[in-house]
Amino acid sequence: MTSMPQRTLSGPIQVQHLGAGLWQLTAAAAVQVYLRVPTASRSAALEQRPIQQLVLQWRHGGVTVSVTADAGVRVLEASTAVIHEAQNRLYEALPLAGFDARARRFWRRVFWLLRIPGGRYLLRLIARRRH
Repeated sequence: MTSMPQRTLSGPIQVQHLGAGLWQLTAAAAVQVYLRVPTASRSAALEQRPIQQLVLQWRHGGVTVSVTADAGVRVLEASTAVIHEAQNRLYEALPLAGFDARARRFWRRVFWLLRIPGGRYLLRLIARRRH
């Protein structure tokens, strides 16, 4: 038996009902959780304040959500749960192209020439001459 994915978020957690069974929960670290709770399911667990902890456990066919507040722990079933988490250092691991000092100096000069009156004409002449 394989373990199901689980995520725990600490509070305080802000709750907003978006209508039609969709809820947005925002945790302290700018983590947003979007829950789709069927209308037949009890969403009273999301209405208790303040929410201190949220435990999401994905399983086949849905998500079990444990909501911890001052009133205690309540469990509800959601059909879907999506977590949006900003990644500040997302692109650091990718081998993206970069400019060395010489290339940066070249492009700074090109853009400087574009700003002066007649600069575009001058750049066209230079480019035509090298072609």
